[in-house]
Amino acid sequence: MAAAAFAFFTFGTLALAGADRLVPREISIGGSFGLAQEAGNPQETPPDTAQEAAQDTVAGLTAQEAITAFDADTRGPDQPIPFNHRFHSGELQIDCLYCHTGTDRSQTGVMPSLETCMGCHRIAGGGLDPVEDLRGRWERGETVRWEWVYKLPEFVQFNHAPHLRNGIECAECHGPVQETDRIYQWAPLTMGWCLECHRAEPAETDVATDYTLTERDPPPPIPEGRERKGLYPVRISQEYGASRGPIDCLACHY
Repeated sequence: MAAAAFAFFTFGTLALAGADRLVPREISIGGSFGLAQEAGNPQETPPDTAQEAAQDTVAGLTAQEAITAFDADTRGPDQPIPFNHRFHSGELQIDCLYCHTGTDRSQTGVMPSLETCMGCHRIAGGGLDPVEDLRGRWERGETVRWEWVYKLPEFVQFNHAPHLRNGIECAECHGPVQETDRIYQWAPLTMGWCLECHRAEPAETDVATDYTLTERDPPPPIPEGRERKGLYPVRISQEYGASRGPIDCLACHY
């Protein structure tokens, strides 16, 4: 299979992963997604065997090694498919939003549909047990029921969209997933941990934080001689708009 190469999408750029090494290459395929072959042996047909598929190597990490590394990592819950983020996000450099499409516009993190997975695995990974399992689910019209990793209490509201819109990187909450074989809860998700970021100084790149909104729409002044009224403690009201994110109770508990 030395001449064979599998094609992977990485936002408009195709990387051809041959049996020995990842070879980045710009290719126009007119909307089709197929098997490419290295120049020099155009007539060679790759054998379709699990042994050969397991030898597909990307920057030194084989697909089979990625599966084995996932199974050996015990920091997160077991999953129905041993999806290795270090292999996909780190080695193949697939952007987070390619699989988790729509998370930047959604309140919750969007899990990839089986159709998204099959965009690559109709071709890539043939012969590998997890990929064959994935293809079988696709053919039977089944879904993959992933085990929940990040789950907040029901009384806490977290919206992904404004955080991503303001330039918060995925790794700030999810850790270095490009180095992680099995996803686990990297952040403590405590209220103090969240407030540590919210109380930070406003950033110039902010577009819709507590600070920028109050700059545009400042709160009304309190008439002289009247006591301050409202739902928030006086200290929080006085600091309204002074931090990067909202620090009042109703920002997350509503």
